[in-house]
Amino acid sequence: MRESFQKLYKVLPVHSELRNLQMTSQQGSKNKQSETASKKEGTTATKTNENNNLELDSLFEALEGDLTSLDNEAAVSLIDQWYSSLHKAKEPEIKEIANSLKNLKQLVKSGKATGHEIGEVLIEIGEQTSDLGSEADKELKTPLQRLGKQLSKIGVSLGKQEDREQIEQIDSLLETLEGDLTEIEPEAAQGAIDTWYTLLHKSENENLQEIANGLKELKQLLKRKTAKGADFAQVLTKLSEQTEQAGAEAARGFKGPLKKLGKLLSKAGQSLAE
Repeated sequence: MRESFQKLYKVLPVHSELRNLQMTSQQGSKNKQSETASKKEGTTATKTNENNNLELDSLFEALEGDLTSLDNEAAVSLIDQWYSSLHKAKEPEIKEIANSLKNLKQLVKSGKATGHEIGEVLIEIGEQTSDLGSEADKELKTPLQRLGKQLSKIGVSLGKQEDREQIEQIDSLLETLEGDLTEIEPEAAQGAIDTWYTLLHKSENENLQEIANGLKELKQLLKRKTAKGADFAQVLTKLSEQTEQAGAEAARGFKGPLKKLGKLLSKAGQSLAE
């Protein structure tokens, strides 16, 4: 696969060279030699196309597998292979894909990127690959467009999977808040806060950043043995307002759970203030 994309763009120039050879060929043995060379080049081009199709099909099958089993190191290695094959190309379309792969590598390597962030780059690479396929020769058109669609599909699914996981976390927190808060162990509470803080503090959304700061303050209170119910009530009430505001602006799948979470936080704050 390291050389596959370089080979893809040598196919069309081969056809061009063959036409030039036929037009400039001379009489006699030179003409025969040119025809022989043309046949060989044509055969080579056909074999190259077949090999490229096989490699693209192989990559497509790999992308249809369970990508969750692919660790960061393996993913970075795979991206490096693609990038090394493409970044030296002169064609602007290929350079665009190489730059997108570079961005993808940085996100994966950071270990902090969200599924949505990685998904957006994969969708972009998928669209670029499909566009490239629309301009490719007949043998490569379908495999490239198929690969592009699969990359875009994976990008969309990563975002949806992350959304599902976050909604499950919200539901879990809702169950906790609906129970007896006095029975929650401090360590368990701190673990839940850590999970939420990690999820939210990287967000560019100001409302979510405010919630993350509130969670950080709540964790500090839990560590303080002298903290009183009124202290917790104040932080929980503030968190409830921020969460309800975030819910009002959230996407449809998050709107209901976040609003419900805000109300339960408010209820918890009121109970601790009494």
